[in-house]
Amino acid sequence: MNNLKEEFYRIASDGYLGDPYGTDSYAYLRASSERQVEEGSSFPRQLESINKAAKRDSLRIPFDLIFFDDGYTGFEFEHRPALLKLRHEIKSRPRAIHLVIEDIDRLSRNADWQQGFLLEELSRASIQVHFYINPGSQLERYVRGYIAQEGMKKDIERMRMGSIYKAMDGKVTAKRPRYGYIKTDPRDSYYELHPEESKIMRAVYEKIIYDGLTLHKIAKWMNDTQIPTRFKTGFWTASTLYQLVKSTVYKGVFYANRVYQVKTGEYNKDGRPKRTNRIRPRDEWIEVSVPAIVTPEEWQQAQEIMSRNAKRSTRNGKKGKWLLQGISKCKHCPEYSFLALQQSKDTWKNYYGCSSRRSEKARMLKTACYSPYVTKEDLERRVWEEIETVIYDPEIIIRRLDKKNQEELTMSYQAQLEFVNSQLSELAKEKTKYEMAYQRDIYTLDEFEEKMKNIRGKEKSLKLSREKLEEKLIETHSIEEQKHIVIKALNKIKAEVEKARQNKTQPQEIPFELKRRILSILVDVIWVDSVERTFTIEGEIRGTFALDDDNSESRSNSGGSPFSLPTSNQKGNFGFTSTPRWR
Repeated sequence: MNNLKEEFYRIASDGYLGDPYGTDSYAYLRASSERQVEEGSSFPRQLESINKAAKRDSLRIPFDLIFFDDGYTGFEFEHRPALLKLRHEIKSRPRAIHLVIEDIDRLSRNADWQQGFLLEELSRASIQVHFYINPGSQLERYVRGYIAQEGMKKDIERMRMGSIYKAMDGKVTAKRPRYGYIKTDPRDSYYELHPEESKIMRAVYEKIIYDGLTLHKIAKWMNDTQIPTRFKTGFWTASTLYQLVKSTVYKGVFYANRVYQVKTGEYNKDGRPKRTNRIRPRDEWIEVSVPAIVTPEEWQQAQEIMSRNAKRSTRNGKKGKWLLQGISKCKHCPEYSFLALQQSKDTWKNYYGCSSRRSEKARMLKTACYSPYVTKEDLERRVWEEIETVIYDPEIIIRRLDKKNQEELTMSYQAQLEFVNSQLSELAKEKTKYEMAYQRDIYTLDEFEEKMKNIRGKEKSLKLSREKLEEKLIETHSIEEQKHIVIKALNKIKAEVEKARQNKTQPQEIPFELKRRILSILVDVIWVDSVERTFTIEGEIRGTFALDDDNSESRSNSGGSPFSLPTSNQKGNFGFTSTPRWR
């Protein structure tokens, strides 16, 4: 793509787009893909259009008032970073009261309600919007947007049906061939065995079935013997082999139309929506025969062996056994997102340990830290002792949950929902007017049916948008429900502790699931340094603590009796640790 700044100064006059002596104005640009940039909906063309519109309306646009989103769809607006920044600035400290856009579809391609919502939001902020291409009336905007949406849906469906027809003709629809195969033709493609890779995949299955090797050991063997890969990493890992060995292609069966993608509702760090694969119903799959590398019996045998190996792996242990699973990380190599779970066969003690020690990736990159293991009992006990110092203060729990609630986002969803409801109300009035006009013979039956068809289409789309917004609001409200559940449980525990103190008995153990829930609320991550024997908590509790009891004993003893209630200067802190209380 052309450099936006270079294009700006190529077009600009005296450092401005438009009229250098005009009124200051914002500009907004958007392109949804690299292909769109190449095919004409590019930033350079949009800059040309914005320059002409600014000259026409006596506006000037400096480069620092241009906001542009590169590679974002026009059917969503909440997570476009440049548009989000522009909206926030306009609401808080606007530097101009004008905004120039090439066309309405650069602002949003959703004419059902998003275009109207954004234009109304800009109007409330006293921002005057100027378009190079006049969007016309609301009805005209809706018709254009509806045509664009329907055209995109038809294109997607046409591509899907083309893949189905190819599969029904016995052709492979995969964009890239599986390891071990080559495609005969980029379009009318069939699979043929790759002369070297097919032998490698055969050897992998044999080592699983006949040699009893784990995927980790096979990956190590393949790396040590320098067997080439197709992958960017340049080396083999157990996870890569797992994905390959699970594929039915190697027993001679390729399935087309098996998966489809859906949005998860989450967004990556760039603001783009995340997607995940969903499996279609089994009767929609299309089976295509391809050359086999192993027999169906060998393939099934390999699956059963991998399943048995997975059950034995401590890494796949039940979360009920491991309090810190998914929360702990190694301080020496933070790129590894969890601590591996180990178990000693001699003493049957459980351990946490850095996963880099067993990572083939770390071995190949020479980044394994080989930190010592830490016993499960010691690490979990010490972490919980520190967590326990704050969990009986409901204000801390509430504060932490409120941070996650994102009040501004909730208000935004509520405003969007109200706008959609108002659009549905207006549509109902419009429907009544057309019905009355038809009864008075103002419209023919064909004209009336055409108008009703448009209204029903828009109504359906608005209701779908309303459902999605309601789901997002429910997610934010669930934070409040979680708050009440946790506080209620903590009050119950507090009462049990008080009762045990009075009866001079041991209180009941805190349920594991409640411990996990409390940790998920209060803790972002726990960095374990097994060399220095310390751990660092990040979250509502912050600090570095000793893994061993030496430093913690003085702190716990200074709090008085293990069962003493908090004094006035010990708000929410009962002054005891879990060592005497929960064992």
